[in-house]
Amino acid sequence: MSTSEQSVTTPVARGILAAGVSLATGLALAVIPALAAQVAGTRSTATALDAILIGLNILVLGHGGGITLSTGAIEGTVTLAPFGLTGLLILVSALGMRRVGRLLELVRPDGLLRSSALRDAGSALAAHTVLYALGMAVLAAIARSADVSPVIPSAVFSAALISLLGGLCGLLWSLRREATDEVPGVRVLSLLPSPFDAVARAVGIAVVGVLGTGMLLLIVMLLLSLPEQAGLFAQLDPGPVGGLVLTLLQLALLPLLAVWASTVLLGGTVTLGTGTSVSLAGAETGVLPALPVLGALPQPGTAPAWTVLLLVLPLGVVMLGAHRLVRDVQELPLRDRITAWITYPLVVLVALLLIAGLSTGGIGDSRLAHLGPTMPTVLLPSAILVLGGTGLIVGIFASGLIPWAGRAIAALRSRVENAERAEQEERARGAGPADAADTTDDADAVDGPDGKDGTDDADAADEIDLWARGADDDVDGGDAADESSAEAEVSPRADR
Repeated sequence: MSTSEQSVTTPVARGILAAGVSLATGLALAVIPALAAQVAGTRSTATALDAILIGLNILVLGHGGGITLSTGAIEGTVTLAPFGLTGLLILVSALGMRRVGRLLELVRPDGLLRSSALRDAGSALAAHTVLYALGMAVLAAIARSADVSPVIPSAVFSAALISLLGGLCGLLWSLRREATDEVPGVRVLSLLPSPFDAVARAVGIAVVGVLGTGMLLLIVMLLLSLPEQAGLFAQLDPGPVGGLVLTLLQLALLPLLAVWASTVLLGGTVTLGTGTSVSLAGAETGVLPALPVLGALPQPGTAPAWTVLLLVLPLGVVMLGAHRLVRDVQELPLRDRITAWITYPLVVLVALLLIAGLSTGGIGDSRLAHLGPTMPTVLLPSAILVLGGTGLIVGIFASGLIPWAGRAIAALRSRVENAERAEQEERARGAGPADAADTTDDADAVDGPDGKDGTDDADAADEIDLWARGADDDVDGGDAADESSAEAEVSPRADR
């Protein structure tokens, strides 16, 4: 193999190529809809160059960077990231680095990492991150105009973070392999030391579940407010292509709104500008941008009392993750179990607060300067839900409370059964003489041939026998007395 061929297949070169492909894909995702809207916009005075610049600025926002506007209508910095586009950019980087990981063959046939796997993966990831950030800096500098100018430092930093996160996920994804008859399977979480593999799995269940409940709540609100959204869409009258672009914009904002809904479910407050806030206690809405998706916001006023019960949704998800954790670590030593029980709620709480913090932003310096969760209102209720739910599950399933309760119930049932058995025996003993008398009466009811039963005949015979013996004794006594009297009578006569 020649030197040039070897240089192309090095980890650094593969990382650079993956960064170029990821950056070009992200650029297409942002610029093509803007160009389509400019071409189809019959009432628009923007040129194709303006559309490209708008797409580049949207790309900066999608990475989490900021742009400065001076359009007259909006003055100031825009820092609100469309999470939908952010997720697509992370996915693009992950797919690119996943292919790099597969080409580098980081896993041996026996399922273990090869000796230089970490070094090669680190080199490719570093090259991917550096080139991606530098390319984003160039695009941000190109996107400057009289009305819009990206904040280049924030664009570079956010792009580096997106490429690093996506690239790391892609490399870990490349390690996964299904088991076959010849080679064992490889799971990403199984590469983590115990008990942190179980913690990572449980944290993923909790965080994804909480965000999923927010998305579910948002979808329900959107379905219930379809007439209001249709009215706003009709007022804008964007046309076919403009309607498609507006729909894509709303789809890009949908994950962001889902995070806000999750924050509300956790007990926090979401602010949508000055004088506008939404929480489980109620809603206060003022003047909002004419965006159809915002028609799903609740009507101003105090919320019904039952809305507090919505706290059960994130609490149940956190408890589900805690239950999975307790089940996965139940065979580990006590020290590892305690480590897992403590780590799980802390990581879940930090992850939820971090996501909520990243979803905050603003549009300009006026009444839309603050959009998103109010973090002081999120911290305490989130901590109570996460720590309380985890403590409840650990206290029930990991402390032996359920087996103890089962044994206590079994012992109570045994005592009740023994008491019932003793009571039945006591009743049987108390009813014994009466039953015997009844039996005698039944026997007496059976008469013999003479109209009397055998017992009565035996008693009569005994009485006759005793009477006969007494009569004989009386006769014998009487005869003796008579003989004595006779002798006494004879004797005096003899004396005389």
